[in-house]
Amino acid sequence: MMNRWLMACTAGAVLCASFAFADSRKSAELQLVDSGQIQRVMPKRMMKVRWENGRIVPVTPWIELGDFAPAGPCDPNETLVFDHFGTDDAGNPIGGSNCSSTFAPGTRWYFGPTYHNPYWANDIETLVDPQYNGATASSLTHAWFWNPGLTNPPSGSQQCIILILTVEAFDAECQDVHDVFDGNPFIDGVVLDYGVLNAGAGYYYSPVCLSAIGGIALPATPADDGDPGTELLGGWVVIYAQAYDPNTGAVTLASGAQPMLWSMQDAGNIGSSTPIQFDDDNPTDGNHTAFDECYDYTYSVCDVPPRVLGGMMAFWVSAPSCTPTGGDTTGEGCVDDSDILNILFAFGWTGNPGENASDVNCDGAVDDADLLQALFNFGTGC
Repeated sequence: MMNRWLMACTAGAVLCASFAFADSRKSAELQLVDSGQIQRVMPKRMMKVRWENGRIVPVTPWIELGDFAPAGPCDPNETLVFDHFGTDDAGNPIGGSNCSSTFAPGTRWYFGPTYHNPYWANDIETLVDPQYNGATASSLTHAWFWNPGLTNPPSGSQQCIILILTVEAFDAECQDVHDVFDGNPFIDGVVLDYGVLNAGAGYYYSPVCLSAIGGIALPATPADDGDPGTELLGGWVVIYAQAYDPNTGAVTLASGAQPMLWSMQDAGNIGSSTPIQFDDDNPTDGNHTAFDECYDYTYSVCDVPPRVLGGMMAFWVSAPSCTPTGGDTTGEGCVDDSDILNILFAFGWTGNPGENASDVNCDGAVDDADLLQALFNFGTGC
């Protein structure tokens, strides 16, 4: 369950947050942004942060990336473990089928140019496989609409700083279960500074390699989400800001921003998420306190069955490293009967090198080659 006090107010901070819960629908109307109106942008610098003593504090200093920020995913062998974005292997938006036709790559939903939601939270029900629970996200990609003037057509420019934090607990039942902040729901976070961005008719997206800060941890332990018998792994929080002060933890919200939206069904169901999303839009005040700021994002768009939409986000995890072992599956330094049996039991497995100790030659499969290597080295080191 998401603790009610998601963030505490700090001296001089614009952003503070507490959660009250409901299950509401928005009055704003969904609209499409087509693929001809999108722009990829990379952060100029980044900083790893954590939640400590009621504020967001630096873990690393600002790491300058300049015009050469590494795009995510960092490595082609990374595993896409959660996709609420609709991404290809390089972190770019792909198309999908909806509205009795096929969307061009990059076409996404939003609530129109004058809608403002600078602070939102969504859940991770599951990752693509439980083995990645608690893993470190080495890359992410996200997308947002930027309109500092809150006008139609969009106008203005503003410093764009985006904070993304993972959380260990999330309440998808919209229940007010905590009166005060009684724990630390945040796991890890990153602050991405994109410099001054201009408003545009389309949206920005950013595939980010997090190697400069060592990645950010994903939630590890499924927990009750407020409905007995229903468990969620955790979630994430996004804040669109125009300033962040590492010395005080003060965050000044952007004047016109919102997440772009996509459906996990259209993203290939890599991981899963519930329909619930918390938004800061009624009023937009840096809080999730209003009774109707917990929203059901199940939408019947066009003539298709209802889809679960949500803010766009994807996470990758680095593939485990792998060193050929010559047939030693147990790491005890001896190739013996137990290693032969392990390979036989795992025979036929395929996956990423390093994920299965019986893949002794690190080719991503347990097959004849692994068995022959173990037989050839039988007795070595014993």
